[in-house]
Amino acid sequence: MTARIETDLSDRLNRLAVMQGRSKSWVVGAAIKSYLDAELAFVEAVEDGLADLRQGRTVPHDEVVTRFRSRFGSGA
Repeated sequence: MTARIETDLSDRLNRLAVMQGRSKSWVVGAAIKSYLDAELAFVEAVEDGLADLRQGRTVPHDEVVTRFRSRFGSGA
C-alpha cells in the first residue's frame, strides 16, 4: 500500500517511530487499526440504534430523565 502524506505528517510519523523504536510501517498499521476499531464500533452502534428505532424499541424522554435522576441524582 502506498500513500502520499504531507511533509509535516511524515516528519511526525518518523519522529514517533524513532521514539518508539518501531518502523514507520508498524506505527501506520497501529494507527489504522486504532482508527478502524473506533470508527467501526461507532458505526455499528449507530446501526444498532437505528434498528432499535425501526423496531419501536425506544424509551420516552421523560422516562430517561427519571432513570438518570434516580441513578445520578437531580443535581447531575
